[in-house]
Amino acid sequence: MNTLEQLKDKTVLFLEDNVELALNATSLLNIFVQKVHHVSTIAEAELLFEKSHIDIIISDIKLKNENGLDFIRKIRSTNVQIPILIISGHKDEDFLLRSIPLGLTAYLLKPIKYDELIQALEQCSEKLGLNQMQKIELKEGWYFDTENKILIQDGGNFSLNKKEALFMELIAHNRDRLITKDMIQSAVWEFEDMSDSALTNFILRIRRRFGKTFIYTIPDLGYRFKL
Repeated sequence: MNTLEQLKDKTVLFLEDNVELALNATSLLNIFVQKVHHVSTIAEAELLFEKSHIDIIISDIKLKNENGLDFIRKIRSTNVQIPILIISGHKDEDFLLRSIPLGLTAYLLKPIKYDELIQALEQCSEKLGLNQMQKIELKEGWYFDTENKILIQDGGNFSLNKKEALFMELIAHNRDRLITKDMIQSAVWEFEDMSDSALTNFILRIRRRFGKTFIYTIPDLGYRFKL
């Protein structure tokens, strides 16, 4: 499959306050992706990201009385996976240095050149493919990132301690099976002793963090992730 064809069901959040540039770029992006949400302020971008499923972010840096970098920092505080493209009116080497920790996929200069945009979209597609490879779907809306050991729900990330990460790996390989106490002892507690109270408290903490129906108790037998 062509790399760009993998974007045909993807959604883009496009933060840009220049209306003319936004219209032209949106027309081009719509050739390759399913939908482009154009917003002109960080507040609109944050609300859209919270309420909608977004696969790729494209953001201008210098907005009216705002800095797109502030929006990107906030996104990266909860989501390290989503591809982010930056567009700017001029090359700012100081900005480039400051943006390194944000894991940007590409930095595009205005006016945006067709071939450079295509190359950046191809990079986004490759990153999305890689992310999908390292993510295991636990159940609808929930994924376990095997590389970064984090739990993902609707684009939001949950950091995990060692036992929680081991538990999610156990679930990932036993989504449709009964998970017994012995399985948890071996996979999660490893070489430590696991008391009944320790296991009960662990499951309670999992439910407090991820919801009461995240995992189900099967009396006298163990647990199931799906009923």
